[in-house]
Amino acid sequence: MFHTLSRRLEKQGELVLLNSRATELLLLLLRRAGELVPKDDLLHAGWGGRIVAENNLTVHMAALRRVLRDGGEADSHIRTEHGRGYRFVTPVTIGGREQGGAPGAATAASSLRSDMRRPSVLVSPVQSLMNDETPQSLAVEIGRHLMVQLSRVPDLLVIGTPGSAGIQRLQGEAGARYILRTSVRPDDGSTHIIAMVDDAASGVTIWADRLEHRHIGVSSVENEIASRLAHTVVTALMDREAAQGPAEDAPLTIGAQHAALRGWSALNRELSVPQDLAEARRWFDRALRADPSHAPALAGSAYAIVAENIRATVQFRDSARGDAARAELRRADELATRAVARAPAWPRAWFCRGYVRLWQRRFDAALTAFERALALDPCDAEAHAYAGHVQFLAGRPEAMQAPVQYAIALSPRDRGVGLWHHWLGLCEFWHERDELAIPHFVRATDFSPSLVYPPSFLASALAHAGRIAEARRTLDAWCEAMGGFHLTIDHLRAQVFSDHPTYLAGHERLYRGLRLIGVAEH
Repeated sequence: MFHTLSRRLEKQGELVLLNSRATELLLLLLRRAGELVPKDDLLHAGWGGRIVAENNLTVHMAALRRVLRDGGEADSHIRTEHGRGYRFVTPVTIGGREQGGAPGAATAASSLRSDMRRPSVLVSPVQSLMNDETPQSLAVEIGRHLMVQLSRVPDLLVIGTPGSAGIQRLQGEAGARYILRTSVRPDDGSTHIIAMVDDAASGVTIWADRLEHRHIGVSSVENEIASRLAHTVVTALMDREAAQGPAEDAPLTIGAQHAALRGWSALNRELSVPQDLAEARRWFDRALRADPSHAPALAGSAYAIVAENIRATVQFRDSARGDAARAELRRADELATRAVARAPAWPRAWFCRGYVRLWQRRFDAALTAFERALALDPCDAEAHAYAGHVQFLAGRPEAMQAPVQYAIALSPRDRGVGLWHHWLGLCEFWHERDELAIPHFVRATDFSPSLVYPPSFLASALAHAGRIAEARRTLDAWCEAMGGFHLTIDHLRAQVFSDHPTYLAGHERLYRGLRLIGVAEH
């Protein structure tokens, strides 16, 4: 028996000790029981954004098997699918509540009831860990900005309190589901932040994180910290709410709100993983069947459609596939436009609109949408990154660096940070500064190992820098890690996202470098 809230594993009534990483790996496998869980998802669950050797995952999975086995085969519960990931194959029964009244894995009935009201969070006053007047003023301003950012998120009920003494009273009156507690400590040019979310009913801390923030200069330091906190907390709450709810085969009556949460939770796992994108689209489609005007479902569906089509770009040379993709992008544009109309103060709706129009090659319209998102949240890291990328696709590479650098500094652990490093590498590569480009491509390859662009550009930059043997080894190692992937120049030609001559000239330089190490044309 595994208790999802307290993260306790019991075997025949006895507590089984697991370290935190093994616990998170087991929780992810149980939540997706019967599904293939890719290695990247498991590495992210256990180690977050840290770069670790894959054998760490192997060691922890072996430990889990030892703990779970009951005299049967070693893989009787967890099956390895070589080169792909792991699957929890034993049937899982969802229980009710943990001892002491704390909610565990919710039953379908209780999930249906909880879905009838919005998730709610009580924002406790931000605490300063120093007694000086300036840090205390900083804490108050962070709290105000945090309330603004959280209040713009659709389907999230945000409750403020003037002081810590009122927390219990407001919790009872408003029925808050979660309590957000934050403390800050300024220190030598940076601010240390500790944030935690408690389950209001049980008092159990369900999420906590520690951040260090240096002022970037895109807005006030208070707004930068609040925006970063809001993004992190909302992602954690989405995952929590999604995990508490019913399974994918539950009745449609669960409503649009929970289905949209499940969709966004899938999108937040990793960049462009096909299984996650497919799952997200299923949930968003389900949400829109329940409520065709639900803004988070509209925006999320638009985003997922585009991301799924980017992965299929290699097939665009086939005219039938190209026509289908263009039709899907038109559908995504319609969904994003409706999302903006339904939630004009939600920065994510504007971002999704810009994301669609970027891949439609409507660069000016995309930039306008990203700028609107940044007007609502000047510290939206993803909007900064994509606003820079639009400039690059429009043939203005010199205008890309600053906004992408802002994005990395604002959100160094974002799931997209590998792609952002890739874009910085492109800027140097376009200017033939290969030795400066190479470190960015290395980081991009490490942070986003499933994407084909970073290792391709890394190999080309190494070749142009005269490091031919290293370039060949690097590309061969990536292709082998991807299960024997066969990279060709034609494959990369199909993944060109702009017709601007400056952009295309950079791609021709990519191909010349790859030819130096023997990459085939076809």
